[in-house]
Amino acid sequence: MKELLRLEHIHFRYEEEYPAIKDVSATLYEGERVAVLGGNGAGKSTFFLCCNGVLQPQSGKMFLKGEEVTDSKKDVFRLRQAVGLVFQEPDSQIIAGTVENEVSFGPMNLRLEHSEVSRRTMQALTKMNLGGYQDRAPHYLSGGEKKRVSIADVLAMQPDMILLDEPTASLDPENVALLEQTLNELSRAGITLAISTHDVDFAWRFATRAIVLSGGRIIADACIDEVFASEPVLAEARLKKPLLYAMAELLEGNLSGDRVSWSPGREARRKPRRIEEFLGYIDCSSGRHGSGDLR
Repeated sequence: MKELLRLEHIHFRYEEEYPAIKDVSATLYEGERVAVLGGNGAGKSTFFLCCNGVLQPQSGKMFLKGEEVTDSKKDVFRLRQAVGLVFQEPDSQIIAGTVENEVSFGPMNLRLEHSEVSRRTMQALTKMNLGGYQDRAPHYLSGGEKKRVSIADVLAMQPDMILLDEPTASLDPENVALLEQTLNELSRAGITLAISTHDVDFAWRFATRAIVLSGGRIIADACIDEVFASEPVLAEARLKKPLLYAMAELLEGNLSGDRVSWSPGREARRKPRRIEEFLGYIDCSSGRHGSGDLR
């Protein structure tokens, strides 16, 4: 995979005695699906703000497509154009008086032709199920609707990478499903996607890689299967295992008579990520162990 964004030994602190992220190094690649996990105050949002250029790290280096990103206006603009950020709180992002003006604001600032601005705006609104909302005032929308508008803002910019800070917050199940569908489409189009979330079930369905933060430091950066298999990492980051992952482990333990625990290099079947996969997992497990009766 081609390197898209690289951070080397990044430090950022809001107050002298309270560093938010410390010595953070990570590389994000084209077309990846990454979950950034950790408890409250772990540094996830600050990590994203540095990746997008909203915050300037006090030390360390950043590289976009192999070229160093300095603090010049030109480099910061280049970074923000390539790396879109959807904030956790939509009101922090929404500024225009109508939904259409809000979503078209970014493309207009790129000095695109009017027809291209309109095309991008309508495409983003359609993807986020906002058709018919063009003339509505975004500040009077529900929390879930505002979140969809803020995501449409970034989609209209057509960045190389999109960072989504707690994207499922305020969304009902129908809109979470729509969001997942949109993310799958963007992933198939080759866009790098990274989500910061407390929703481990959503992260498990979405991501192939997980970066785990604790106390402002990266404590794990690996395939998401390996991360959720590591009890020490989960304990330090105060994370729970996804429900389907835990149920699969319980099933394995009941069928084998053993308590399932993780150890480096342990061979294990790939855990199901969706309910359809879990049903197949049960069938396969029952076939291997006889009747599959768990009593």
